[in-house]
Amino acid sequence: MLTGGITRRTTAEQALADGVALIEMGTALAVTPDLPARWRDGREADRYLRPVWLDKALASAAGMAQVRHQLRRLARGTHPTPGTHPAYALLTEQLRQRRALRRYRTWLPTTQGTAIADRPA
Repeated sequence: MLTGGITRRTTAEQALADGVALIEMGTALAVTPDLPARWRDGREADRYLRPVWLDKALASAAGMAQVRHQLRRLARGTHPTPGTHPAYALLTEQLRQRRALRRYRTWLPTTQGTAIADRPA
């Protein structure tokens, strides 16, 4: 299986010809959901995520936040916005995770008493 950075049809075809059994294209499809149809019509992707030029750990977090941002837009039925600034995507992802953690911390004590009481002796 090959993952990471596959955005051109020629690259995917070459990898398959070299014996790769499966190609994963999550980021490419998050930005260009109609990529398989484009390839079938002889066209390539015309949208790419904005590059991240930070230290490696921060760049990785911002890159993943960009992908999640695009996937959430697709889930809501809106078009991808590949020009979204990585810092914006990272900040909104951090805020979303903070809210989710707050909800989890509020919910958790309500389940602990019943979970222990319901366990068989």
